[in-house]
Amino acid sequence: MRKSRVRVFIGALVMLVARSAAAAGGFTVDQVLADLNLPTDAAARIRRGEMVHSDPKESSEREMAVGLTFLVQQPVAEVLQAFRAAVDLKADPQLSASVPIRGPGTPADFASLVLEPAGIAEANRYLTASPGDTLNLSADEIRAFEALASAGGEPKPQVEEQLKRLLLARYQAYLARGLSGMAPYERRSGPCEPSAELRRASDAARLLKLHAPALQQLLLSYPEGKPAGLEEQFYWLRYDLDGRPNYTLRHRLTLPVGEVFTVADREFYVSHGYNTSQAFAGLIPVPEGTVVVYRSRVSTDQVAGFGSSVKKGIGRNVMAKQLTDIFERSRGSFQQRRSAPRSQ
Repeated sequence: MRKSRVRVFIGALVMLVARSAAAAGGFTVDQVLADLNLPTDAAARIRRGEMVHSDPKESSEREMAVGLTFLVQQPVAEVLQAFRAAVDLKADPQLSASVPIRGPGTPADFASLVLEPAGIAEANRYLTASPGDTLNLSADEIRAFEALASAGGEPKPQVEEQLKRLLLARYQAYLARGLSGMAPYERRSGPCEPSAELRRASDAARLLKLHAPALQQLLLSYPEGKPAGLEEQFYWLRYDLDGRPNYTLRHRLTLPVGEVFTVADREFYVSHGYNTSQAFAGLIPVPEGTVVVYRSRVSTDQVAGFGSSVKKGIGRNVMAKQLTDIFERSRGSFQQRRSAPRSQ
Protein backbone atom coordinates (compact mmCIF):
# COMPACT_ATOMS: atom_id res chain seq x y z
CA MET A 1 0.00 0.00 0.00
CA ARG A 2 1.35 3.41 -0.94
CA LYS A 3 2.33 5.45 2.08
CA SER A 4 -0.58 7.64 3.10
CA ARG A 5 0.10 11.26 3.85
CA VAL A 6 -1.55 13.46 6.39
CA ARG A 7 -2.83 16.98 6.19
CA VAL A 8 -2.20 18.68 9.48
CA PHE A 9 -3.61 22.17 9.84
CA ILE A 10 -1.33 23.45 12.58
CA GLY A 11 -1.63 26.90 11.00
CA ALA A 12 -5.27 26.88 12.12
CA LEU A 13 -4.14 26.72 15.73
CA VAL A 14 -2.67 30.21 15.32
CA MET A 15 -6.18 31.40 14.66
CA LEU A 16 -7.50 29.37 17.56
CA VAL A 17 -5.06 30.86 20.02
CA ALA A 18 -5.56 34.40 18.73
CA ARG A 19 -9.28 34.18 19.37
CA SER A 20 -9.00 32.66 22.86
CA ALA A 21 -8.58 35.63 25.19
CA ALA A 22 -10.59 34.23 28.12
CA ALA A 23 -8.62 33.29 31.22
CA ALA A 24 -8.21 29.63 32.01
CA GLY A 25 -10.23 28.26 34.88
CA GLY A 26 -13.47 27.09 33.32
CA PHE A 27 -12.01 23.68 32.46
CA THR A 28 -9.64 21.18 34.04
CA VAL A 29 -7.45 18.56 32.39
CA ASP A 30 -9.29 15.75 34.16
CA GLN A 31 -12.69 17.06 33.10
CA VAL A 32 -11.67 17.49 29.46
CA LEU A 33 -10.17 14.02 29.16
CA ALA A 34 -13.14 12.42 30.90
CA ASP A 35 -15.45 14.15 28.42
CA LEU A 36 -13.33 12.69 25.61
CA ASN A 37 -13.74 9.15 27.05
CA LEU A 38 -9.97 8.73 27.15
CA PRO A 39 -8.37 6.16 29.51
CA THR A 40 -8.32 6.95 33.22
CA ASP A 41 -4.54 7.41 33.18
CA ALA A 42 -4.66 9.89 30.26
CA ALA A 43 -4.66 13.00 32.47
CA ALA A 44 -1.45 11.95 34.22
CA ARG A 45 0.13 11.01 30.90
CA ILE A 46 -0.51 14.31 29.16
CA ARG A 47 0.66 16.20 32.26
CA ARG A 48 3.93 14.29 31.82
CA GLY A 49 4.11 15.54 28.24
CA GLU A 50 2.74 12.50 26.39
CA MET A 51 0.53 12.80 23.36
CA VAL A 52 -2.44 10.50 23.87
CA HIS A 53 -3.61 8.71 20.72
CA SER A 54 -7.14 7.50 20.09
CA ASP A 55 -8.91 5.75 17.22
CA PRO A 56 -12.26 7.40 16.48
CA LYS A 57 -14.83 5.08 14.94
CA GLU A 58 -14.41 5.14 11.17
CA SER A 59 -17.39 6.01 9.00
CA SER A 60 -16.63 3.89 5.90
CA GLU A 61 -14.33 1.15 4.62
CA ARG A 62 -12.27 3.85 2.86
CA GLU A 63 -11.71 5.97 5.94
CA MET A 64 -8.82 6.10 8.40
CA ALA A 65 -9.40 8.11 11.58
CA VAL A 66 -6.84 9.19 14.17
CA GLY A 67 -7.14 11.29 17.33
CA LEU A 68 -4.45 13.10 19.28
CA THR A 69 -4.78 15.00 22.57
CA PHE A 70 -1.97 16.83 24.35
CA LEU A 71 -1.13 19.64 26.74
CA VAL A 72 0.82 22.80 26.00
CA GLN A 73 2.14 24.12 29.31
CA GLN A 74 2.22 27.77 28.35
CA PRO A 75 -0.24 30.63 28.63
CA VAL A 76 -2.28 31.39 25.57
CA ALA A 77 -0.32 34.56 24.74
CA GLU A 78 3.01 32.68 24.62
CA VAL A 79 1.55 29.83 22.57
CA LEU A 80 0.25 32.40 20.10
CA GLN A 81 3.66 34.06 19.85
CA ALA A 82 5.40 30.74 19.22
CA PHE A 83 2.89 29.63 16.61
CA ARG A 84 3.23 32.92 14.71
CA ALA A 85 7.01 32.67 14.74
CA ALA A 86 7.54 28.99 13.97
CA VAL A 87 4.43 27.18 12.81
CA ASP A 88 2.14 27.90 9.89
CA LEU A 89 0.76 26.01 6.91
CA LYS A 90 4.31 25.20 5.86
CA ALA A 91 4.82 23.06 8.98
CA ASP A 92 4.21 20.11 6.65
CA PRO A 93 7.54 19.55 4.81
CA GLN A 94 5.69 18.20 1.76
CA LEU A 95 3.75 21.44 1.28
CA SER A 96 5.34 23.54 -1.46
CA ALA A 97 2.62 26.13 -2.15
CA SER A 98 -0.34 27.55 -0.22
CA VAL A 99 -2.37 30.31 -1.88
CA PRO A 100 -5.55 31.96 -0.51
CA ILE A 101 -8.62 32.03 -2.74
CA ARG A 102 -10.75 35.10 -2.15
CA GLY A 103 -14.42 35.79 -2.72
CA PRO A 104 -16.00 34.17 -5.75
CA GLY A 105 -12.61 33.15 -7.17
CA THR A 106 -10.99 34.27 -10.40
CA PRO A 107 -8.31 32.84 -12.71
CA ALA A 108 -5.85 35.21 -11.03
CA ASP A 109 -6.12 33.17 -7.81
CA PHE A 110 -4.45 30.26 -9.63
CA ALA A 111 -1.97 32.26 -11.71
CA SER A 112 1.07 30.92 -9.80
CA LEU A 113 0.17 27.25 -10.32
CA VAL A 114 2.96 25.20 -11.88
CA LEU A 115 3.11 21.50 -12.66
CA GLU A 116 6.06 20.45 -10.50
CA PRO A 117 7.82 18.22 -9.54
CA ALA A 118 8.25 16.01 -12.61
CA GLY A 119 5.99 18.30 -14.62
CA ILE A 120 6.30 16.61 -18.02
CA ALA A 121 5.49 13.17 -16.62
CA GLU A 122 2.51 14.58 -14.72
CA ALA A 123 1.27 16.42 -17.81
CA ASN A 124 1.30 13.16 -19.71
CA ARG A 125 -0.76 11.52 -16.97
CA TYR A 126 -3.44 14.17 -17.44
CA LEU A 127 -3.36 13.95 -21.24
CA THR A 128 -3.83 10.18 -21.10
CA ALA A 129 -6.26 10.21 -18.17
CA SER A 130 -8.90 7.51 -17.88
CA PRO A 131 -11.15 6.22 -15.07
CA GLY A 132 -8.98 4.95 -12.22
CA ASP A 133 -7.03 6.22 -9.22
CA THR A 134 -4.01 7.70 -11.01
CA LEU A 135 -5.87 11.01 -11.00
CA ASN A 136 -9.09 12.12 -9.32
CA LEU A 137 -11.10 13.43 -12.28
CA SER A 138 -14.75 13.57 -13.28
CA ALA A 139 -15.96 12.30 -16.65
CA ASP A 140 -16.15 15.87 -18.00
CA GLU A 141 -12.65 16.65 -16.73
CA ILE A 142 -11.25 13.55 -18.44
CA ARG A 143 -12.88 14.62 -21.71
CA ALA A 144 -11.36 18.11 -21.39
CA PHE A 145 -7.86 16.66 -21.12
CA GLU A 146 -8.57 14.26 -24.02
CA ALA A 147 -9.42 17.29 -26.15
CA LEU A 148 -6.09 18.88 -25.24
CA ALA A 149 -4.24 15.73 -26.25
CA SER A 150 -6.00 15.71 -29.62
CA ALA A 151 -5.13 19.37 -30.23
CA GLY A 152 -1.39 18.80 -29.84
CA GLY A 153 1.06 21.44 -28.60
CA GLU A 154 3.33 21.72 -25.60
CA PRO A 155 1.88 19.41 -22.95
CA LYS A 156 3.02 21.07 -19.73
CA PRO A 157 1.71 24.64 -20.26
CA GLN A 158 -1.53 23.35 -21.77
CA VAL A 159 -2.18 21.04 -18.83
CA GLU A 160 -1.31 23.79 -16.35
CA GLU A 161 -3.93 26.10 -17.88
CA GLN A 162 -6.58 23.38 -17.94
CA LEU A 163 -5.77 22.44 -14.35
CA LYS A 164 -6.24 26.06 -13.28
CA ARG A 165 -9.69 26.04 -14.91
CA LEU A 166 -10.52 22.72 -13.23
CA LEU A 167 -9.60 23.96 -9.75
CA LEU A 168 -11.48 27.24 -10.20
CA ALA A 169 -14.60 25.40 -11.39
CA ARG A 170 -14.51 22.96 -8.47
CA TYR A 171 -13.99 25.80 -5.99
CA GLN A 172 -16.90 27.81 -7.40
CA ALA A 173 -19.20 24.77 -7.44
CA TYR A 174 -18.42 24.00 -3.77
CA LEU A 175 -18.77 27.67 -2.78
CA ALA A 176 -22.24 27.77 -4.34
CA ARG A 177 -23.59 24.33 -3.39
CA GLY A 178 -21.28 22.76 -0.81
CA LEU A 179 -21.20 18.97 -0.82
CA SER A 180 -23.84 18.74 -3.53
CA GLY A 181 -21.56 20.73 -5.85
CA MET A 182 -18.73 18.20 -5.73
CA ALA A 183 -18.30 16.24 -8.97
CA PRO A 184 -17.54 12.51 -8.57
CA TYR A 185 -14.22 10.86 -9.40
CA GLU A 186 -14.39 8.33 -12.22
CA ARG A 187 -13.13 4.87 -11.25
CA ARG A 188 -13.02 1.65 -13.26
CA SER A 189 -15.75 0.25 -11.02
CA GLY A 190 -17.94 3.36 -11.38
CA PRO A 191 -18.08 6.88 -9.92
CA CYS A 192 -16.61 7.54 -6.46
CA GLU A 193 -18.50 10.24 -4.56
CA PRO A 194 -16.10 12.28 -2.39
CA SER A 195 -19.09 14.26 -1.13
CA ALA A 196 -20.51 11.09 0.42
CA GLU A 197 -17.21 10.46 2.22
CA LEU A 198 -17.24 13.98 3.68
CA ARG A 199 -20.89 13.68 4.65
CA ARG A 200 -20.19 10.47 6.56
CA ALA A 201 -17.10 12.00 8.19
CA SER A 202 -19.15 15.00 9.32
CA ASP A 203 -21.94 12.79 10.63
CA ALA A 204 -19.40 10.75 12.61
CA ALA A 205 -17.85 13.78 14.34
CA ARG A 206 -19.22 12.92 17.79
CA LEU A 207 -17.22 15.57 19.65
CA LEU A 208 -18.49 18.31 17.36
CA LYS A 209 -22.05 17.05 17.79
CA LEU A 210 -21.69 17.29 21.56
CA HIS A 211 -19.66 20.46 21.97
CA ALA A 212 -19.95 22.48 18.72
CA PRO A 213 -23.22 21.35 17.07
CA ALA A 214 -23.49 24.50 14.96
CA LEU A 215 -20.16 23.75 13.29
CA GLN A 216 -20.98 20.07 12.83
CA GLN A 217 -24.29 20.97 11.18
CA LEU A 218 -22.61 23.53 8.94
CA LEU A 219 -20.24 20.87 7.63
CA LEU A 220 -23.33 19.08 6.32
CA SER A 221 -25.38 22.08 5.15
CA TYR A 222 -22.73 24.47 3.81
CA PRO A 223 -23.18 27.13 2.45
CA GLU A 224 -26.53 27.32 4.25
CA GLY A 225 -26.86 27.97 7.98
CA LYS A 226 -23.65 29.88 8.74
CA PRO A 227 -23.65 30.63 12.50
CA ALA A 228 -22.70 33.93 14.09
CA GLY A 229 -18.99 34.22 14.81
CA LEU A 230 -17.93 31.93 11.96
CA GLU A 231 -14.67 32.69 10.14
CA GLU A 232 -13.78 30.86 6.94
CA GLN A 233 -10.89 30.81 4.49
CA PHE A 234 -10.15 28.91 1.30
CA TYR A 235 -6.77 27.84 -0.10
CA TRP A 236 -5.34 25.91 -2.97
CA LEU A 237 -2.32 23.88 -1.95
CA ARG A 238 0.40 21.96 -3.76
CA TYR A 239 2.02 19.03 -2.02
CA ASP A 240 4.93 16.94 -3.26
CA LEU A 241 3.40 13.50 -2.80
CA ASP A 242 5.29 10.38 -3.88
CA GLY A 243 7.36 12.48 -6.30
CA ARG A 244 4.24 13.97 -7.92
CA PRO A 245 2.43 17.30 -7.48
CA ASN A 246 -0.81 16.95 -5.54
CA TYR A 247 -3.26 19.88 -5.84
CA THR A 248 -5.75 20.31 -3.03
CA LEU A 249 -8.66 22.68 -2.34
CA ARG A 250 -9.09 23.37 1.37
CA HIS A 251 -11.90 25.00 3.33
CA ARG A 252 -11.12 26.17 6.85
CA LEU A 253 -13.90 27.07 9.30
CA THR A 254 -13.28 28.59 12.74
CA LEU A 255 -15.99 29.02 15.38
CA PRO A 256 -15.79 30.13 19.04
CA VAL A 257 -17.80 28.09 21.53
CA GLY A 258 -17.55 29.89 24.85
CA GLU A 259 -13.91 29.78 25.97
CA VAL A 260 -13.12 27.00 23.48
CA PHE A 261 -12.32 27.50 19.82
CA THR A 262 -13.04 24.88 17.20
CA VAL A 263 -11.57 24.65 13.72
CA ALA A 264 -12.55 22.32 10.89
CA ASP A 265 -10.28 21.78 7.90
CA ARG A 266 -11.94 20.16 4.90
CA GLU A 267 -10.12 19.12 1.72
CA PHE A 268 -12.95 18.94 -0.78
CA TYR A 269 -10.80 18.25 -3.83
CA VAL A 270 -7.56 16.27 -4.01
CA SER A 271 -5.89 15.55 -7.34
CA HIS A 272 -4.51 12.09 -6.42
CA GLY A 273 -3.34 9.82 -3.61
CA TYR A 274 -6.51 9.93 -1.52
CA ASN A 275 -10.10 11.13 -1.93
CA THR A 276 -10.82 13.65 0.82
CA SER A 277 -9.63 14.72 4.23
CA GLN A 278 -11.45 16.35 7.12
CA ALA A 279 -10.05 17.25 10.50
CA PHE A 280 -10.96 19.42 13.44
CA ALA A 281 -9.15 20.80 16.43
CA GLY A 282 -10.20 22.30 19.73
CA LEU A 283 -8.09 24.60 21.87
CA ILE A 284 -9.21 24.42 25.50
CA PRO A 285 -7.81 26.67 28.30
CA VAL A 286 -6.95 24.82 31.52
CA PRO A 287 -5.00 25.92 34.63
CA GLU A 288 -1.84 24.18 33.33
CA GLY A 289 -2.02 25.89 29.92
CA THR A 290 -3.90 24.65 26.88
CA VAL A 291 -5.29 21.25 25.94
CA VAL A 292 -5.22 20.64 22.20
CA VAL A 293 -7.70 18.07 20.87
CA TYR A 294 -7.17 16.98 17.26
CA ARG A 295 -9.14 14.49 15.14
CA SER A 296 -8.36 13.65 11.51
CA ARG A 297 -10.25 11.52 8.96
CA VAL A 298 -8.77 10.61 5.57
CA SER A 299 -10.67 8.76 2.83
CA THR A 300 -8.59 6.64 0.46
CA ASP A 301 -9.34 3.74 -1.87
CA GLN A 302 -6.03 2.20 -0.80
CA VAL A 303 -7.50 0.75 2.41
CA ALA A 304 -10.79 -0.53 0.98
CA GLY A 305 -11.55 -4.09 -0.09
CA PHE A 306 -9.69 -7.28 0.80
CA GLY A 307 -7.47 -6.94 3.87
CA SER A 308 -9.04 -3.62 4.80
CA SER A 309 -8.54 -3.99 8.56
CA VAL A 310 -4.82 -4.76 8.16
CA LYS A 311 -4.27 -1.90 5.72
CA LYS A 312 -6.16 0.50 7.97
CA GLY A 313 -4.07 -0.51 10.96
CA ILE A 314 -0.88 0.26 9.05
CA GLY A 315 -2.31 3.54 7.74
CA ARG A 316 -3.47 4.70 11.17
CA ASN A 317 -0.01 4.03 12.61
CA VAL A 318 1.57 6.12 9.83
CA MET A 319 -0.90 8.96 10.40
CA ALA A 320 -0.40 8.90 14.17
CA LYS A 321 3.38 9.02 13.84
CA GLN A 322 3.28 11.91 11.38
CA LEU A 323 0.90 13.87 13.59
CA THR A 324 2.96 13.21 16.71
CA ASP A 325 6.23 14.23 15.03
CA ILE A 326 4.80 17.51 13.74
CA PHE A 327 3.12 18.47 17.00
CA GLU A 328 6.19 17.51 19.03
CA ARG A 329 8.29 19.85 16.90
CA SER A 330 5.73 22.57 17.55
CA ARG A 331 5.91 22.12 21.32
CA GLY A 332 9.70 22.19 21.09
CA SER A 333 9.53 25.56 19.36
CA PHE A 334 7.35 26.88 22.21
CA GLN A 335 9.88 25.87 24.84
CA GLN A 336 12.86 27.21 22.89
CA ARG A 337 11.14 30.51 22.38
CA ARG A 338 10.12 30.78 26.02
CA SER A 339 13.62 29.99 27.34
CA ALA A 340 15.47 32.25 24.88
CA PRO A 341 16.86 35.43 26.50
CA ARG A 342 14.95 38.57 25.65
CA SER A 343 16.86 41.33 23.87
CA GLN A 344 17.37 44.49 25.94
